[in-house]
Amino acid sequence: MQIDVAFTPAEVQALASKVCIVIDVVRATSSLTVIMSKKPQRVILTTTIQKASRLASQQTVHPLLCGERRGLPPEGFDFGNSPRQYFEADLKGRILIFTSSNGTRAVADLVMAPHVYLGCFLNAASVVQKAYETAQANNMDILLVCAGREEKFAIDDAYCAGFLVSRLISLISSSETFVLGDGAQAALGISGYYRDDRRLLEMSGAGKAVTEIGMADDLTFLLQRDLIDCVPELIRKDFPEPEHGFSVMV
Repeated sequence: MQIDVAFTPAEVQALASKVCIVIDVVRATSSLTVIMSKKPQRVILTTTIQKASRLASQQTVHPLLCGERRGLPPEGFDFGNSPRQYFEADLKGRILIFTSSNGTRAVADLVMAPHVYLGCFLNAASVVQKAYETAQANNMDILLVCAGREEKFAIDDAYCAGFLVSRLISLISSSETFVLGDGAQAALGISGYYRDDRRLLEMSGAGKAVTEIGMADDLTFLLQRDLIDCVPELIRKDFPEPEHGFSVMV
């Protein structure tokens, strides 16, 4: 088994043999993990506000429009991209359509992978266990894919990736062999170097943007380890054309 990290979706290759974990820790995969723990009927991801609105108009039951641009909910949306807000919401049985600046684009880039999970600090134990078991059962490698920020490297995602890699390694017995790719080794180095995780997020581009819109408490919330036993998984049964939309379900 090989474990590796792609610091942007553009680095990803040869998806057919990989179990993928997408990371957009500030804040899309953190919010989506909270959302899925609330037992909605379905969450549909899409890459643009226009597609989100069009998909909403096509649903028999009016869904909740969720997500952000520049950190804030677009006009007419029901929710933004705050994991704290979803933690307090009653979403059971609801249909949600979610779009974000970076996270949904990263997931869209991985629709051809056989297994795609969403990871963050909140579900760290659960997501690495799920990815490891899936990889073992199917003789696949594990690739952690950082959403990045505006298609560039993001230190917050890289830090979270390193943390998840360390958790993955801890699951592997001494009798098993595995290889760490260069990206995984670099992510481990980043994770080990920074001791103050809150300060790291505050200094990251995504963290500064969240702080500037008055949502700094989101950073404290999403840094909680293993708060949620839930692993959002990408499925594509309802939308065969990825450019129109794709579902996420537990």
